[in-house]
Amino acid sequence: MEHGVKRVNLSKEAKRLKIEKDQAKIVHYKKLQQDLLRSNKAEEYTLERLGKTTELLALNPEFYTIWNYRREILLDLFNKKELDLKTSLEDDLKLVLQQLKKFPKCYWIWNHRAWCLGKLQEAKMANWDFELGIVSKLLEMDSRNFHGWQYRRFVVQNIEQNSKEILSINLKEFDYTTTKINKNISNFSAWHNRSKLIIKIYHLTKESNTNVESETITLFENPLKLLQHELNLIKTGMFMDSDDTSIWLYLLWLLTEPLFVDYLEKENQYIPLLQEQLKTVEELNELEKDDHINSWDNVWCLKSIIVIKGLIKQQNNETLIDDDIKSMLQKLIEYDPLRKGRYLDQLNGVVSII
Repeated sequence: MEHGVKRVNLSKEAKRLKIEKDQAKIVHYKKLQQDLLRSNKAEEYTLERLGKTTELLALNPEFYTIWNYRREILLDLFNKKELDLKTSLEDDLKLVLQQLKKFPKCYWIWNHRAWCLGKLQEAKMANWDFELGIVSKLLEMDSRNFHGWQYRRFVVQNIEQNSKEILSINLKEFDYTTTKINKNISNFSAWHNRSKLIIKIYHLTKESNTNVESETITLFENPLKLLQHELNLIKTGMFMDSDDTSIWLYLLWLLTEPLFVDYLEKENQYIPLLQEQLKTVEELNELEKDDHINSWDNVWCLKSIIVIKGLIKQQNNETLIDDDIKSMLQKLIEYDPLRKGRYLDQLNGVVSII
């Protein structure tokens, strides 16, 4: 048993038959590949060639040259009126959807889906609301698939182009990231998307009519209110899983994003907020040391303490690296040897600690 999958022990005869079957598949694949590469070079654009690309891409969806060839065939057949554009592209969307269920992290499949929607959009026949539903279902299968999140942003951008409710659309997307984070706080893609949405929504609230039906919009009344909300959100995650990279990266983004920093500096609240966050991280680090068999500090706590102290020193126009920070960097060299070079560069002032 490995990863929950029962291991099957084949007999010698079964192994022999399997090898013969696999060899036959390899011979067929190589022949099909050579055939299509030849016809691509010869610019053969026919329905028969289109079918052959379907066959090969079912065997190997990573073959981007064949995807390119397929698109050239489609465009040529559209121009010659041998294929109906809407029907053919919708058929390709169905084909791609089946492949995404098997290969959800293949760049070329996502790329072809976007191309199909782009061509439908040119003909004013794209259904972006339906497409948003599709990508939502795909993200239900794997909520951390960054390909899916990137594609979702592409879909939303196109929905925005055909709508006057841009603020409402982005508020719904913000709520969507909240839902995904609440289900799995270790969703780096959701945190990343959230960071992009925060900046966008804040500026939209200043430029647009904010008379929209959404409880979320009250968070964007001012940067401090929004920042406090986000810090409270990730505090739970920090104490739940102190080794989760996505949470710490989001914390450091919050503490250095100009939208928040500029506002807090004007209100003389930046240093107090940094000191408050420093205290929280130091308290968590003490808890982690108590739980560790060797009383080691938590790596991410140390990294964040260094950055936050550096930010405070920068505000006070002090030298960034003192003996305390040097001591923490020495510990990180021991605790996190894979990044030893970076910590040494920070110790030597080659790389900034913030």
